[in-house]
Amino acid sequence: MPNLEQRALARGLVLAAACALPLPALASGFAIFEQGAHGMGFAGAFTAQSDPSSIFHNAAGIAFLKGRNVYGGGTLIAPSTDFTGADPFPGAGRIETGDAGLIIPPAFDYTHQLSENLSVGFGLHVPYGLRTRWENRETTFSGRYISKRAEVQAISLNPTVAYKLADRLAIGGGIDVRLTKVELERNVAAINPFTFQPVDAAAVFLKSQRATDFGFNLGVIAKPSDSLSLGASYRHKVDTDFEGIANFTLLPTGNAQLDAAIATRLPAGAVPIKTTISFPSLISVGAAWQGEQWTVAGQVDFHQWSSFDELPLAFEGRDDLSSVIEENYANSRIYRLGVEREINESFAVRGGYFYDESPVPAESVSPLLPDADRHGLCLGLTYRSGRFWIDVANWYLIFSDRSTEGLNREHYEGVYENRAELFAVSFGLSF
Repeated sequence: MPNLEQRALARGLVLAAACALPLPALASGFAIFEQGAHGMGFAGAFTAQSDPSSIFHNAAGIAFLKGRNVYGGGTLIAPSTDFTGADPFPGAGRIETGDAGLIIPPAFDYTHQLSENLSVGFGLHVPYGLRTRWENRETTFSGRYISKRAEVQAISLNPTVAYKLADRLAIGGGIDVRLTKVELERNVAAINPFTFQPVDAAAVFLKSQRATDFGFNLGVIAKPSDSLSLGASYRHKVDTDFEGIANFTLLPTGNAQLDAAIATRLPAGAVPIKTTISFPSLISVGAAWQGEQWTVAGQVDFHQWSSFDELPLAFEGRDDLSSVIEENYANSRIYRLGVEREINESFAVRGGYFYDESPVPAESVSPLLPDADRHGLCLGLTYRSGRFWIDVANWYLIFSDRSTEGLNREHYEGVYENRAELFAVSFGLSF
């Protein structure tokens, strides 16, 4: 093989391997805000309200709860994606389908009033979650060199304390113990210098160890009157250091000379890899008005995604594969509005709407993260019997079509159409 062709092949393989870690997938579109069906019925506008899920929404809220409370359940998330390609690659009209299956993040909260003014609690939440998976990913999926399957799992353990400074004023805070791991499957492409066509040079499976890192959250709730409540909360960013293994399996191309050249450029087997990612901070401000039968709540969330400006990738012993990828995410906002109508002592119904901005620039939109702005339509119901209650909620998400605008970093161009529906059930008990 001529030296020029060898150099071209080497550059292609280095670029493909350097893009192997799926951390760009951590966008607000996959930041899971569904941490209790009660709050979900309000479209997530819950920073100025109180129930056990306040451990996630605003720690100060648990100061207004009496006795001991247990609240837990889960959310069924069913996302899917259609992709229509554009020229020059994968080509105009090329259709691909993604179906991640059901994602079911749990949520659990416990609160305990220690005195008239002091309360403590503990929460278990999944603040981030992602699963993308494409049909025909092992054979004909045109985006298999970017991502065949990706998954992010982040669990937060959140011990919390809250204190009432006055009857209508409370502060709260907690420690955010974050446990996170990622997985990715993709293929590595090479250009056959004899046919000038792409071939599958290797399959890569990347799996990180579960990283443990720490953050904190703070909140305040003030009630100027019996009917009006104002709330603000802050959840600090969590810087996570990932260590993992990238397993390379070389694939036969049908050309012995090309296989030999690939073997000199790519490792066969496991290569340790390290990177660091900053999960963004979250600021929420909101208000709630409560009458005899009606409650109206509004809220704005600010995700500080600008902290995710680059992704360093370090392959141990392989400086030729290591790199720093620019991400340049933008800060994003979510606008929320919810309304509740209390029917009687046992039943209440609610509904809401939110608009969620995507922080992902066009150059990062890909099969790994086909993120887009979205509208959310929300419904909820509560049934209460004595000290027991059950909340249910349904969200229907309407995504804007997202084009790569000819700017995709991997030159994989087209338009993504996303869909998702969510259904949540939470059970509560006071004692």
